[in-house]
Amino acid sequence: MRTMRQVVLLGLAVAGCAPDLRTDYPFDGQVNTGPLVEVSPQEDGSAMALVDATNKSSLVFFDIDEGRELKADEAFDTNGWDLAFQRYTVTMNGGGGNPNGQVRVAVRKDASWDSLTSAPAEGYQQDASEPVFNGVEGGWYTYDLVKHRLVTREELLYVVRSSEGRFFKLQMLSYYDNAGTPARLSFRYEALPAPTSAP
Repeated sequence: MRTMRQVVLLGLAVAGCAPDLRTDYPFDGQVNTGPLVEVSPQEDGSAMALVDATNKSSLVFFDIDEGRELKADEAFDTNGWDLAFQRYTVTMNGGGGNPNGQVRVAVRKDASWDSLTSAPAEGYQQDASEPVFNGVEGGWYTYDLVKHRLVTREELLYVVRSSEGRFFKLQMLSYYDNAGTPARLSFRYEALPAPTSAP
């Protein structure tokens, strides 16, 4: 009869052999012919967005000013996109994401959604060798090696200075949709008053 320690070690070994869902999932490569971004206005003035980033070979571009998806041609022609999603990676239109882009992001840790009522005047960054969303303060998620699931870090809030110079607070909510499908990211966002001094 196995001891409890042997059972735990066996379970960890089996879990360790499971595929890492950040790089391998059966939906990879499939092309969704429907909308890749769905935005739902909320009664409190915020909006909820659901992004279908299941295709690991393509980017989903989002214009936070207009609250809509931009197809690749429009995104490149207008340079009006703000954020791009590819599986669990979130890049911005600035720095490493696009050296000609003007988007900047500030990260706020342990600030509640309701307490963030205006955009901060400092702390804005652009993507470098690693995207701000995935690197600063450890990134927007942690990865559970036992369950092989991405766990959203809800203590992190992001303030996006958009391509049009407007400000939005943003909180990542989940990497999974209600059916449990990964790479269908959800987040909420809301416009903020600009800081008194421009960042």
